[in-house]
Amino acid sequence: MEKKKYILSISFCYHDSAITFSDEKKILLHLELERITRKKHDRFRNVKEVDDLVKIGLETLHIKIEDVKKVFVTKWNNLYEGSEVNILGKNFYATLTSHHKNHIGTSFPANFKKCVILCSDGGSEDGYTKLYYKDGKKIWLVANLDDEVFTGKFYGTVAQMIIEPKGSVAHTSGVGKLMGLSSFGKENKEVKRLIKKNIRELNTLHFKDVSKLQESFHLKANYEKVWEDSYKKDIAYTAHKYWVNECANFLKKHNSFSRNICLVGGCALNISLNSKLLDEKIYDHVYVSPISTDSGQSLGAILYHYPKIKCDYPYLGRGYEANELYDKKEIINDLLSNKIIAWYQGRSEIGARALGHRSFLGLPNSIQMRKRISEQIKGREPYRPVAAIIPYEFVHEYFYQTYNSPYMTFCAKAKPITQNLAPAIVHYDKTTRVQTLNYQDNPILYEILLELKKKNLAPILMNTSLNVMGDPIADTEKDAIETYKKSKADALYMIV
Repeated sequence: MEKKKYILSISFCYHDSAITFSDEKKILLHLELERITRKKHDRFRNVKEVDDLVKIGLETLHIKIEDVKKVFVTKWNNLYEGSEVNILGKNFYATLTSHHKNHIGTSFPANFKKCVILCSDGGSEDGYTKLYYKDGKKIWLVANLDDEVFTGKFYGTVAQMIIEPKGSVAHTSGVGKLMGLSSFGKENKEVKRLIKKNIRELNTLHFKDVSKLQESFHLKANYEKVWEDSYKKDIAYTAHKYWVNECANFLKKHNSFSRNICLVGGCALNISLNSKLLDEKIYDHVYVSPISTDSGQSLGAILYHYPKIKCDYPYLGRGYEANELYDKKEIINDLLSNKIIAWYQGRSEIGARALGHRSFLGLPNSIQMRKRISEQIKGREPYRPVAAIIPYEFVHEYFYQTYNSPYMTFCAKAKPITQNLAPAIVHYDKTTRVQTLNYQDNPILYEILLELKKKNLAPILMNTSLNVMGDPIADTEKDAIETYKKSKADALYMIV
């Protein structure tokens, strides 16, 4: 019998390095470097680190480097400095891959024959933001948007002004915090005027500092307790709204080509834009993969070159498929006792969002529960929102938006019943970042949610990533135990 042929894809980039393995039929394993080194947004700094991660992948799949027949390597920050690469003693002639094409590849599981594709991020050898059209197998560039406001540069620079002074951190961790903070503010006409006046500088990477911009916006270089500063909250709100509206207005001009759109790149995590495109019927279908950021580069490279390879998002990390040996009654009793549960189940989800395999879970029945899980358990700032997980068939009862959101890439406005029964997952603007769940997605959590419904509770759980602030999401059983001990959560369940 002919041996399987394996493909290895390596992404370097300047943050969120990763590798992916596949055979000729499906994606087998995706490993993000940060999950192994336990350093958030980590990147390869030498090729030995690549060898170390590849070795972990080979051992996980029970194959050898000799079984690998094809290698992809990103052009962006390629530490091999060319196509000739040596991995664990074996020489390969690698195919060098394009940053934007790799991002685009992560959207192929949407299976749109025809669609618009917006790729927006913080920069690469392909620039920052581009618009593409796809029709069948053909994909072509429609517009270069590097100088428009809706790039990752803009968000990162605003975050650098008010959230985090270090540019590299502001452009990775700071952007999500900025979006969370925006819900606390209001539109400020003077801030909007300053944004328009300084738009070129705001849409620029600042490697040293943003002191000139801070001066223009009458800001002091003080990053303490930003959530108590009404002016900074207004900057966050106004900048966020401006970016979303500018981007949505541009994308309206292209829905005549297709009513389907794929959003890729780091800016695809902008749930306000994603939801706006659906809520205002700008597009009929909006697809955002669970790994739209640079951490998906290696996976996207395989899919771009082999579009027919099957990709079963999102549980493509390490771990074992969960069995049915668990005590549902005990779990329900712990939840009903208002315990915060550290939850480890099966293979890890890939990407930035915890999707019920590496999560902290709890009942969302009080604001105090949100404070416990976010501030006390995870050690996060008080303005950070907590997401929700709910069976898809009940979404219409608790939220005004009813579309499917399996990867937590959209937000929905909470109905009064939700604000009453599940206030912990309702953010200050009355929206929730929702993960919808079907039985086949996660039978264990699905059944637990149904049990809550039977007890006249909202079939909703708080769902936030299994990590404490500053750490990546837990990956292995050891990581889960260490995170549990760090967090002081009430219980640890390991469904393996």
